[in-house]
Amino acid sequence: MVGIALLGALLLQGAAPGQLPEVVTRSRVDPSRGVDFHARVSPDTIYVGQQASYELGVFLDQDTRQRIRRNPEFQPPETRDLLSYDLRDPAGGSLSATIGGRPYDLHVFRRALFALAPGRYRIPQARLTYALPQTASFFSREESYTLRSEDVSFVAVEPPAAGRPADWAGAVGVWRASARVDTARGRAGEPFVLTLRIEGQGNVTLLPRPRVLVPWASVVSADERVRLDSSPPLLGGWKEFDWLVTPAESGARRVPAIRYAYFNPRARRYEVAMSDPVDVRVATGDVTAAGTAPDAVPVSATPAEPSPPPIVPSLGPDALPLFGTTPVALALVLLGPLAALGAWIARRPRRPLPAPTVEQRLGAAATLGGDEAVRAARRAFVDGLRARTGIDPTHCTDPGALAAALRRVGVSDRAAAAVESLLAAFDAACFAAAATPARRGSAWADQAREALATVDGEACLPSGTRSRPRRRPGARAGAAMVLAALAVGAAPKAARPQAAADAFASGATAYAGRDYVRAARYFDDAARASPSSVAAWQNLGAAAMLAHDTGTAVVAWQRALRLDPVNGDVRTRLATVRAPQDAGYAAVPAIPEPLATVLAGLLWTVGWGLTARQAWRRRPARRLALITAVVGGAAVGAAWEFDRRLAARDLAVVTDPAPLRSIPALGAESGATPMIGEVGRITARDGVWVRIRLDDVRWGWMAADHVRPLRRD
Repeated sequence: MVGIALLGALLLQGAAPGQLPEVVTRSRVDPSRGVDFHARVSPDTIYVGQQASYELGVFLDQDTRQRIRRNPEFQPPETRDLLSYDLRDPAGGSLSATIGGRPYDLHVFRRALFALAPGRYRIPQARLTYALPQTASFFSREESYTLRSEDVSFVAVEPPAAGRPADWAGAVGVWRASARVDTARGRAGEPFVLTLRIEGQGNVTLLPRPRVLVPWASVVSADERVRLDSSPPLLGGWKEFDWLVTPAESGARRVPAIRYAYFNPRARRYEVAMSDPVDVRVATGDVTAAGTAPDAVPVSATPAEPSPPPIVPSLGPDALPLFGTTPVALALVLLGPLAALGAWIARRPRRPLPAPTVEQRLGAAATLGGDEAVRAARRAFVDGLRARTGIDPTHCTDPGALAAALRRVGVSDRAAAAVESLLAAFDAACFAAAATPARRGSAWADQAREALATVDGEACLPSGTRSRPRRRPGARAGAAMVLAALAVGAAPKAARPQAAADAFASGATAYAGRDYVRAARYFDDAARASPSSVAAWQNLGAAAMLAHDTGTAVVAWQRALRLDPVNGDVRTRLATVRAPQDAGYAAVPAIPEPLATVLAGLLWTVGWGLTARQAWRRRPARRLALITAVVGGAAVGAAWEFDRRLAARDLAVVTDPAPLRSIPALGAESGATPMIGEVGRITARDGVWVRIRLDDVRWGWMAADHVRPLRRD
């Protein structure tokens, strides 16, 4: 918050009611307040570019005026999206008036507001702060008070379209024009300064430069000067435009009257200010314009006009698309590490499934029937004995051998004999030639379970020991992942539009006939119909340069160079432009675009392919994956950055010189003026304005129609 002292020396002045501002005559003052504070804006509807007057009025009655010791301060409201100018008080101090039978000291703060676009604009409340002593004593403490004004609004509309002159460029106000030259005598080939002065009422900072045509000379825009007069209730001042006029012919010449169209908001109609013509005496000079010759030289002796630079004779093939910035390229970049990860997941060592326990096997045998149940129960019983005692019953074939082995591990004689007897019964049931009485599978399982429980209770070995599960190979992956190739087969391209070929041929014909303006128009049509044609953009640049359209020439040559970065002819022609084309945002590395993309893609895919191969073979692949991620990632990032630079999605070329503004407004502080053909980066947009950065120290806002995008379509 910035406090601004408003009430300097409060001087009493008498004022007639007709001289008082509207904020005084139309505000309702509360007589119960010693200090009152009101705001008003007029008119409530304006045209874009017309002034709206914002007024703040401070009302102090006589009693409060005598008590107040310090100047009141107030915080002015923020006027966003508006150009604002504080107006000087013509009264030079405070006013005095009688309102409602009470005398008041008045002070009025004025501000001129200008809308740059149609719409409703709201001005928030202003705040007034003042302090009054609590008693009449000099050392009395003061009590602070705060007042807020009303929030006001107004509407801005576009000037009417009816009756609008073709050369009206947005000037609003009441203006008159005058012209002068810095010398009344000149020489052919030597420039002089032509100055147009526009003065009157309105915002002079918003006045656009008019177009000036002098048939007998070339005209180049030069400086601008402005002076703002904020003393009257309505803003005014003057603005001067300079042009460098270079005569091409000698003799008595006249600069035609300059026409300046504007909209008069008072009369609500369009009017024209005309300057007086200016006479100039041009002497014969040593330098004459191209295509002219001194009167003494006969036409047959004039030197022949040099032949124009050659152009590309045919439309030629289209440049390859930028593959590195497409979604397909991103998918291929992600496919490499995903394939390696999939190979590792598919071939990683599997944890073997645990073998079923003896108890589970006996339970399964109990559900079977016939010989299969006996065999299953016998195998489970034998494995259970081997797991619990470490004795392999299949090696104890002699009578009494198994019982003796069991007794050595602590099993009682009776239990050992019962186990051996049960095993003999199992053998007889499974291997005997004569059939044995059939038992149910559950009976065999119950006997085996009971015998094993007896061994567990009597054997000296740790109980609960289980056999080692056998390793079984894990299930293999259903299908192996295959790396996608980086080189994608080119789909058949659609036939080139016939309109591009026809426009290119017409442009070549016009160029051969030295009608460069028409040739540039035809080549531009061909380039728009076939935006990937290097020849169309290259020829458009050549024709535009000969037609003295440097901005279009730089745009065309820059696009051609970004389609074919190794085109030496385009680089040579760009070197003739005054604006630098080999540094900063304009620089294009001389590297073939497909080469960078293919090399980076091969490095990336081969690295991840080898990683996937190592993982599939169950060999260490971590180091190879790390090297591929670092080296291949750097190559892919460099290729992507190169393609992004060639695409130039946020770059633009300055086609019309205009000063850089600190904010997006015509009345803002101006900075450096870029050269035609300079390439910069668009960093922000605001309506018809763009913020462009030319280098590390030059940046600012320009009108969008002063630049042309450079992005590759």
